[in-house]
Amino acid sequence: MELKTIPTSEIQPNPFQPRESIERESLKELADSMKDANVIQPIIVRRHGKGYQIIAGERRWRAAQFAGLNEIPAIVRETNDIQTMELSIIENWHRLALQPLEAEGFIANLYEEGVKTGRYKSINDMANKTGIPQHTLHQIIISSKERQELELLSMVTYNDLMVTRVLKDQPDLRKQVLKLREKGELSRDELREVSKVVSKVSEPVKKGLLELKIKPEEARIIESELTSEHEKVQAMKMIETERSPKRIVSLVRFIKEIEEQRREIEVIKEVDTGDVWLCPECKKKYHLIHRKPSGMHRFEEVVE
Repeated sequence: MELKTIPTSEIQPNPFQPRESIERESLKELADSMKDANVIQPIIVRRHGKGYQIIAGERRWRAAQFAGLNEIPAIVRETNDIQTMELSIIENWHRLALQPLEAEGFIANLYEEGVKTGRYKSINDMANKTGIPQHTLHQIIISSKERQELELLSMVTYNDLMVTRVLKDQPDLRKQVLKLREKGELSRDELREVSKVVSKVSEPVKKGLLELKIKPEEARIIESELTSEHEKVQAMKMIETERSPKRIVSLVRFIKEIEEQRREIEVIKEVDTGDVWLCPECKKKYHLIHRKPSGMHRFEEVVE
């Protein structure tokens, strides 16, 4: 390893750069700071052909060119492709946070190549060598495989895949939920809540959730308070019609109305069984009344 000043024209960008884009505005700010500073933090390069290839510090190299600098300090290291990839992810992960999708694709590829070459024996080994938490690496690598299996586009991040993992045994349902996120129709918090609820509710309520006609908290109330599918469909239609900030209050009122109707129906469906029961203590006679559809019974005194 050696420190030297290298002409910017002799340096090539990193082919393994995990960051897919560098904002022009941030480059301009960095370039302006370089014009005023006498010392620039060295970039890291490796020899490549007749020149050099960046390992870490591509943003500083581009900013130096932007600032009109002809030379830049650099640390020259001897590394193979896997080590170059590793140093690149360390640089970007710890210095300037990567976008989730950039991190996912790069880390998944680095892990695969690292295992093939024997650089990594496990995810924990990779975590020790890169300084990235083992849990984070585990989530990213799993999510990369799941993205391919579910045929999802780049709008869905590894964090989105992580919060929907409660639906991993129901891939079709999970894909439906993630498609809503992919289209921008669910926020991160909404995605998490829908994923928790959607597999636990009946079909009419599930349909309402997936069509974005009801919210997860509304689905919970409908499912817990109403028994028949007809009542659940009615409740969802009422919510869809109102579309007001007080929909939950309206739903509670609707549930109370349904309960009142149930009580009225039960009274109407009381049937006198014809049996008369004699109380052995008071010697009074009672009719045995059967209630439909609850199947409960009550006694009514016989008036002679």
